[in-house]
Amino acid sequence: MTSNENQVSEHASTEEQASEQTPINKAFRIVCMTFCLAVTVLFIWVWHHQTQFNDQYRKATFLMRNGEAEQAIEVYHKAIKNKQRTLFFTREPSVYNNLGQAYLYAEEYGPAVENFKKVIEMAPDIAEGYVNLTTAYLRQNLPADARASSLRALEIFPKTALLHYNLACAYALEGESQKAIDSLTQAVNLNPELKAFAEQESTLKGIVSKLP
Repeated sequence: MTSNENQVSEHASTEEQASEQTPINKAFRIVCMTFCLAVTVLFIWVWHHQTQFNDQYRKATFLMRNGEAEQAIEVYHKAIKNKQRTLFFTREPSVYNNLGQAYLYAEEYGPAVENFKKVIEMAPDIAEGYVNLTTAYLRQNLPADARASSLRALEIFPKTALLHYNLACAYALEGESQKAIDSLTQAVNLNPELKAFAEQESTLKGIVSKLP
């Protein structure tokens, strides 16, 4: 075979390889473009709902500061709905805690308890959820539930003054005066400011004077 014939043969072979690779390259580019588009859409979706959550969270908090609990409850629910749509970042215990506080303010104790339980489920290593749950039980006049929840929580957070305080309230409601005194003593030792609160608490007025 001559040199020219060799060149023609090599050129034809290159064209055949190129024609074979072109569909593969096109498919690869389509897959890449589709993936990039999907990631972009997903990012926009998450960003949009996170932004909506932030705006509604701030609005609901502002309403609570102005004593508008019912309106705050409605907006917190909208915030939670948007948070659930962020797909990968759905857990936000603070919004459930604030929603529970709003229900407490509105004297809707059942929903308050449910939201504080969600806070504990999401953030079991934070004492605030347990404190608020026991407070909700006390507001419902359920001292046995408040006592049981306080005792369980104190196994995890023995230095949390408000848990001892709520336990003292529960004991006082149950007529366990000495246990109430002991629990209130521990609460005041951990946080002396709680003594002034106890003096204003109808449940504990008769207990404060017996503190050592």
